[in-house]
Amino acid sequence: MKKAKIKNTKKVESKKNIQQTQENFSGRTALITICTIVVVFVSFYFLTDYLVSKRTVNKENTNSNTNLNTKNITFQDLLKKSEKEYYVFALMDDKDEDYYTLQVGLTGKTYYKIDMKDTMNKSYISKETIVKDSIRDIRISDTTLFVIKEGKISEHFVGKEKITEYLKKNYKKESSKS
Repeated sequence: MKKAKIKNTKKVESKKNIQQTQENFSGRTALITICTIVVVFVSFYFLTDYLVSKRTVNKENTNSNTNLNTKNITFQDLLKKSEKEYYVFALMDDKDEDYYTLQVGLTGKTYYKIDMKDTMNKSYISKETIVKDSIRDIRISDTTLFVIKEGKISEHFVGKEKITEYLKKNYKKESSKS
């Protein structure tokens, strides 16, 4: 009978070992599964971030090329162009942009545009127009035409009427020289 008791204890002990192994195995499996899921999500996050940032850089390059073609500049670049003489329109409203473009086209001068709605240019907007030698001190209240000669502001005109009057006079001067 002693042998029978020993066999029964061995069976009970082996069942306990199997049960402990299964508990350890299921805990271990759950931990491995969780780690795998975390690694997959983290890798997808970085892959998506890389692809989105690459696409954004491509769009920014496209936008900067577009800005070069349309002659848009920031207010800080007002005096930084290489031409000896050119015009810069600080546009408060886009509705007259085509009109000014046509007028300047008749004079044959190079021109640039500043969009005053842009956040980089909003600090130059004021209730009254103040034009000084330093760009930091310039404030405008309405659409303004800056006449730049040899890297300095030689004249400025505020408002549609004054700008149109100047451009028409300048057009007449240019056409009489021909």
